[in-house]
Amino acid sequence: MKKLLLILSILFIANTVMAKEYVEFNFPNDGWHKVSSPDGVETKKCFVPNNQTAENYTEMLIFYERILKNTDITPITILHRQLGKDRTNYPDIIPEYIRTNSMDSMVTWCSQMKNTCSVERALKSSNGVILILYVNKMPHYSQNMFGQWSNIINTVKLYTPQESETVLPKNIIEL
Repeated sequence: MKKLLLILSILFIANTVMAKEYVEFNFPNDGWHKVSSPDGVETKKCFVPNNQTAENYTEMLIFYERILKNTDITPITILHRQLGKDRTNYPDIIPEYIRTNSMDSMVTWCSQMKNTCSVERALKSSNGVILILYVNKMPHYSQNMFGQWSNIINTVKLYTPQESETVLPKNIIEL
């Protein structure tokens, strides 16, 4: 009996630690739809506007969670690592930080060489860090892209479903 209780408590703790994360986000306009990740990473939740696909997009919004074994690693550290990956693909970027809070950071950058801009945010979750990336491959068509998308990305917040909820609201993204 004690062994059964021990096994059940370990399973309960494991499920609690690895609980799914949810974010609440209202898309700026209708028509954004989910697509598969261009790099094939299934844990990334990617969205593009109407008439765009994962292979042929000008704008993409990406949500994903980095589950961390080391809880001392902060979101700003993960954002720095993401910027390192970005520099591999876009060597001419110069990141400009919007917010440098260690638990909730945001940065923007543009690559003139590849005509691409991005707004990126990293925030603390219960399992690790959630990254939100907005990528625009035609930034010259967007007036005030950084201000608009920084404000939009800033509205993303963690969501905790209520036990009584059987259906999540439409503006909830499960990571």
